Amino acid sequence: MKVAPALPDIIARICICVVIATGLIQIFQPIEWMAFAAGAALVVFFAMTWRQLTAVSIVPMVLAAALVAIGLWQGVGVHAFGHASERAVFLASLLALLGVLRSAAAAAPEIERAGRYLTAQPPGRRYLALNFGGHIFGTLINLGGLAILLDMAMRAMATGSSHLPPDLQEVKFRRMTLAVTRGFSLVALWSPMGFAVNSLLISMPSLDYLDFAPLGFALSFLCAGYGWMLDRVTAPRGRVVAQRAAPPDPADGRAVWLLMLHVTLLGAAVILLNAQTSLSFQQSLLLVVPSYSIGWAAWTGGRRALAATTQVLGVSVSRFPLAASELGVFASAGLLSVLVVEVMPTEAIRLLAIDMQLTALPVLWIFAGLLFGLGCIGINPIITASVLGSLGSQLAIPGLSDVAIAVQLIGIWSAVMCFSPFITTVAYAASLVGRSAFTVGPRWNWTYSIGVAVIWTLGTSAAVAIGVL
Repeated sequence: MKVAPALPDIIARICICVVIATGLIQIFQPIEWMAFAAGAALVVFFAMTWRQLTAVSIVPMVLAAALVAIGLWQGVGVHAFGHASERAVFLASLLALLGVLRSAAAAAPEIERAGRYLTAQPPGRRYLALNFGGHIFGTLINLGGLAILLDMAMRAMATGSSHLPPDLQEVKFRRMTLAVTRGFSLVALWSPMGFAVNSLLISMPSLDYLDFAPLGFALSFLCAGYGWMLDRVTAPRGRVVAQRAAPPDPADGRAVWLLMLHVTLLGAAVILLNAQTSLSFQQSLLLVVPSYSIGWAAWTGGRRALAATTQVLGVSVSRFPLAASELGVFASAGLLSVLVVEVMPTEAIRLLAIDMQLTALPVLWIFAGLLFGLGCIGINPIITASVLGSLGSQLAIPGLSDVAIAVQLIGIWSAVMCFSPFITTVAYAASLVGRSAFTVGPRWNWTYSIGVAVIWTLGTSAAVAIGVL
C-alpha cells in the first residue's frame, strides 16, 4: 500500500519546483524580485527538510547566513543580494534538474547492461574499464552512477571471487573500489554537467567553458593513466589464480557505446546552444538537461512514452526532499561566491598581496592548499572553489589569468574528491562497500590523491611560468 507523503514533504517539493521554474523564467526575463522569491522558497524548503540536513551542509549554510547579516550591517546594495540569490537559485535548480537526468538514466536498460559489461572485464583490463565506467556513469547520473557501478562491482565480487584466498579477495575489492571512485572524480575536470565546472563559470563571469574544459578533458586521461600505473605497481605478484568469471557479453558492450553517445549529445547540445544563441553556458545547461532527460525517458518507454516520462518526473520530484543536504551546500555556495567579495576588503587584500610581492605562482599554491586542506576537514570544494574563483578574479594578480585559476582549482578538486572522508563521494562510496570513509579515502587513496595534487600543481605552475596559461 502506497503511503501518502507528509505535508512537509509536499511543501518541500512545491518549493523546489518554484525554484526550478524561477531559474528557467530568469533565462528569458530576469526579474530581481523573482530571485528573492525563489530564495525565500529555498528557506522554506530547508525548514521543511531540516531532518535531512547534515553537518556538511549546516556549516556552509550558517556561513552564508552570517555573510547575509554582515552584508546588511555593512549596507551592501540590494542588487548584490539579488545577484547572490540568482546564483543560489541556479545551483539549486541545476542540482534538482540533474536529479531528473539521473532518474531518466537509471530507468534506461543500457545503464545496467553497460555496468555488467564493465564489471565483467578480466583482470588486465578491469581497472581501466571500471575507471572509465565511473567517469561516464558519474557524468550522466552523478552519485547515482557511483552507486550503480559499485553495487555491480560488489555483486561481481560475490559471484566471481569465491575461488580466491581471503587476502586476494580484499586486494581485488580495494582495486575495484578505487578504480570506480577515481574515475568518478575525473568528472570534475571537464563535465559540462559537473558542479566543479559550473561553480567556476558562475564565480568568474569572464571565463568560458571552452577556455579550460577541453584541457581538463585531455588531462583526465593522464590522471586515469597515473591511477592505472599505481594499480599495476600495487597489484600482487607471483600468485596467479585462475579466473572463473564468465567473459563479458559482447552485446552488453554496445550499451557502453550508447552511454558515450548520451554524454556526447548532452555536452554538444549545451555547447551548441551556448555558441549559437545569446544564452550563457549555465542558461543553456538549464534548458538542455530537462529536455534531454524527458526525451531519454520517452525513448526508453517506447510505446509507453507518456507513462515512462510521467514516472521519471514523479520519482524525481519525490526525491527532492532527500537531496536537502546537497541543495544546502550548493545554494550556500552561490550566495557565498557573491557576498564574500562584497563583504571582504578585496582592495585591501590586493594591496596586501602587492606589498608582500605575491606573484602568480604563490597565489596558485595558496589556492591549491586552501582547496585541498579545507576539503580534508569537510568544507565542500564547491564552497571553496566558488569563493577563491571570485576572489582570484577580483585580485587581478599580474600574470594570473582566470583560466589558470580554473585549471588549478579543477585539478585539486578532483584530487581531494576521492581522498577526504568528509566529502560526499568518499563517504557515499564507503557506505556502499561497507568500509569506513577513512579507509576508502586517506588509507587506500593517499598515493593517488596526493600525487595528482602535487603533479597537477607543478604542471599548472610550469604552464603559467612559461606563459601557456
